[in-house]
Amino acid sequence: MFSSISNWFTGMKEEMNDLSQQQREAELDLLILMMYADRHIDDKERGEILQESKSFIWENKEYHVSLYIDKTVAKVRNIILNEKKLNDFIEDILTRLNDNETRDKALKSVEQFMDIDFNISDKERELLEVIKKVFK
Repeated sequence: MFSSISNWFTGMKEEMNDLSQQQREAELDLLILMMYADRHIDDKERGEILQESKSFIWENKEYHVSLYIDKTVAKVRNIILNEKKLNDFIEDILTRLNDNETRDKALKSVEQFMDIDFNISDKERELLEVIKKVFK
């Protein structure tokens, strides 16, 4: 089990770097979505994500990883309370993950990420169920 965001990123680095850029972006979107389940990402969490994500291979020329993360945080804030938009966002993530093995690994990694603070909130559980429903 991972004990911190940094530890999670270290454990995921090799797996993430083996993915296509599209899949890496989808994994980050899923991670940020889960982090925002409680309707708040504090500056410390955002800072850790930004710092640790620099270890990933990043081929997106349009958005540096830090801009991509900021864009995703803004998008998640706008869709988290709208069931249709949320489902569409998760379906888009699912499409970009594009194969069952990658999808299964992404789901497992987000479940592990939820467990970092050993205190899974009801909102996190609810969001995970929505994600699982779309992924199945």
